[in-house]
Amino acid sequence: MYENSITGGTRALDLLSRIGAEERVGQSLSADTIVLYSRKIRQAASRVAGGEISRLTPEMLVRDLSDRVDNSQITRATARLEKAAALFWIASEAQSLMDSGDLVIDRYESAYRDIQFLGTSALPKKSGMTSSPNLKAFPDEAVEILSKAAIDDRSLNLLHGLLFIRANLVVGLRPIEWLNAALIKHQKTDPLGEFVIGRDGEIETCTALRVYNAKQSAERANGEHRIIMLENLTEQNLSYISKWLAAIKELYTPEISRLSYGDKTKKIYDSLQRAIRRTLLSKGWEGSVPSIYGTRHQAVANAKADGQDRRQIAALFGHSSEETAHRHYARKFSGYTGRSMRAARESLLAVRYTQVQAPQDVAQWSEPSPRPGPQPDKS
Repeated sequence: MYENSITGGTRALDLLSRIGAEERVGQSLSADTIVLYSRKIRQAASRVAGGEISRLTPEMLVRDLSDRVDNSQITRATARLEKAAALFWIASEAQSLMDSGDLVIDRYESAYRDIQFLGTSALPKKSGMTSSPNLKAFPDEAVEILSKAAIDDRSLNLLHGLLFIRANLVVGLRPIEWLNAALIKHQKTDPLGEFVIGRDGEIETCTALRVYNAKQSAERANGEHRIIMLENLTEQNLSYISKWLAAIKELYTPEISRLSYGDKTKKIYDSLQRAIRRTLLSKGWEGSVPSIYGTRHQAVANAKADGQDRRQIAALFGHSSEETAHRHYARKFSGYTGRSMRAARESLLAVRYTQVQAPQDVAQWSEPSPRPGPQPDKS
């Protein structure tokens, strides 16, 4: 059974019609849409299934969405998106059961029908929150909105903000740490700490980012600096990092260099954050607006989603304790898989032992080094 949709096409009104419409459920959807739906399902699982999608049931999904709609906890647009994600998940799960020979899908049919006809017209069009806490994430939806807006809006602050976002979603630095970060060639070591020797008899090297830890003075970091390995990074993502290093070198003027530690960050990043916020709100963003610092939270969430252990995450993000990211940063369900980097062995060891020998850097990257920024606070 089908009905006309607002896009001019047709929409399945029952589960079997949805499954029969395509060879595989979701075949006609874009990859970005499937990623977005998957993220919404992970969020639902975190609310009702302890974060485990494998424990999620169609009944849980119906109850979760119904409660959020009945209590007006979400806007009309968010409800439509979550309904679409739920219908996609239910249809996909039911199709998998049928493929395995299990034809008893009554509970999935019932859940599909309940969600399909869940009314959302009484929900508000916009969120009632005018001042909300920063979102501990920087979702793909926000990046896509900013990327499209930057095509027509040639605001330098927006362009710089987008470049920072693209770069920091990869490596998750504290914003102030970019002032002293540099691309280097790093000598590779094996798990025993021995240098890796190539076929030519020379020590193998790889591209890496050296970052001076901003909070090492309070013994809250894994040493004076950390090394983030970039050997598996795409050329595009590597270019974001290289271009942002060049951009912040220009933004870090002599006048800014004379400011206090905290004022440096505000002077460079506040105007970028305002441009990001203005653009997202003008494009209809609802709820908490992602912040500059949210990119670090998102990078941590990505590492968690990739299954990296607590020690590796601590080394990657400059923490002395394995518990810091676990307790204070974004959760696994907010992350995307396949996007996290790894820390060098030296930085990994420094999570437990903060006094380690600095790694050897055999050559500077082709990009010029940033103007020397604020040194770690020794007080």
